[in-house]
Amino acid sequence: MAFMRNKWIKIIIIVFVAMVLYSLLPLVSFYFVKGASKNDNNQNALSELESNKGVYFSFIVFGDNHAGLCFNDAAAIKEIWHMNREDRHGKSPIDFVLNVGDVSLDGSRRDFQNYKKLQTLIKYPLISAIGNHDKPGLFKEFCGKKEFTFVNRNSYFIVLDNEVGELSEKQFEFLEEKLKAGQKYDNIFVAMHKPPFDPYQQEWYNMDTSPWAFRFRKLCAEYNVRMVFTGHKHMFKSEKFDGVENIVTGGGGMLIEIPEADGGYLHYVRVMVNHDYVTYEVRKVSPPFWEYVTYYFWKEMVYRVRNFLGNGYISGNDVKKVPLRVKDLNDREYWMIKK
Repeated sequence: MAFMRNKWIKIIIIVFVAMVLYSLLPLVSFYFVKGASKNDNNQNALSELESNKGVYFSFIVFGDNHAGLCFNDAAAIKEIWHMNREDRHGKSPIDFVLNVGDVSLDGSRRDFQNYKKLQTLIKYPLISAIGNHDKPGLFKEFCGKKEFTFVNRNSYFIVLDNEVGELSEKQFEFLEEKLKAGQKYDNIFVAMHKPPFDPYQQEWYNMDTSPWAFRFRKLCAEYNVRMVFTGHKHMFKSEKFDGVENIVTGGGGMLIEIPEADGGYLHYVRVMVNHDYVTYEVRKVSPPFWEYVTYYFWKEMVYRVRNFLGNGYISGNDVKKVPLRVKDLNDREYWMIKK
């Protein structure tokens, strides 16, 4: 019996090691990939969309891949593999992929070079917004312009630069001007990095009562924006404000610290457009096996233990939610955080 038990233990260990090594192969081969040209930037991607016709199409949105760390790159590679299969079996065509920012880990040249390698793996045109981790000068060099609009088929897209957080008065003027221009299209979509609301109210990032965020949400509602796409928080969250769908999709590869049950998982969003009917699906992607056993398994275990002990917050801060009535044009009741 002892012999048989030892034999099975050895087999399990061999299989486990083989699975870990096999899951590492895409990452190893990635470092030998030649990056896309700097000219293969936002402007070039937009030119590829000019000939698209019809009112039936799809596009993919993801964010916060933070290229430059092996954990992040490995997860992004696996997501891209799934993205590239989205148009199989006669599904609606995927016109482009939109990254809502933090394309780099800390804005270094090496990080952007890794991002250009990821770009070569994506078989669709890639459009990138700037995030707070992306140095503007290098972003312009590797990805192109930061703030722009474009038309794809029957839809109008506005990409904004809010890597510093708030939108300036000049940006609000730009936004309203473009929203007016988009009224002749069936759908208007807005993309930027930081969300105009609190996707996860257990920490310091609180935007619900910020003046710029409220103004932005009301402006989008006034001009019938279909969807707003943002990232910044490494999670998935969707919330409607005055009928406008706000989607936070920050699961593009960066190590996620939020519990999976709260939306803290790797993912991307596939958006489907048919005339003026728009819907979306969240594609949850499991991390590479080696990444799961070295990080994600333990991350979830930490939360479960902390929940069992009475505190589910990984930061260790005891936080208490206190409802405060905030009077605004919507007369909306906000949940404020009080420590």
